Amino acid sequence: MIAKAHNPPSLHPPFSAYSLGMEVSGAERWLHLSGQVGVRKDGSVPPDAEGQMEECWAKIFAILDAAGMEKANMIKVTGYVTRSDDIGLFRQVRDRLMEGHEPASTLVVVAGLANPDWIVEIEAVAAA
Repeated sequence: MIAKAHNPPSLHPPFSAYSLGMEVSGAERWLHLSGQVGVRKDGSVPPDAEGQMEECWAKIFAILDAAGMEKANMIKVTGYVTRSDDIGLFRQVRDRLMEGHEPASTLVVVAGLANPDWIVEIEAVAAA
């Protein structure tokens, strides 16, 4: 087995000791994406839920691209929101950006994330 980290230079670096994406290859390739939060490369955070969700997805798509994959390679997505009022918005943004691709998905409302400014976090698994 070969494991390869994907930390695209176009994204904000990891906040601690982890990779933004980890590719595992052997007979098949699997990419496990760490939870992505709505923090821009410059460290700023969009003030609204939709802006943070769009930033999360942009980072997920950038990591997939760095691994030579695309959204069609995603097989599992897990979303975490801190406010139940954002469930509908999460689904709308996800559906718009996934453009008809329907991976397995879990959405969880949590009491909070690692930073109180963060409203959403999204992790994914892709395979090729």
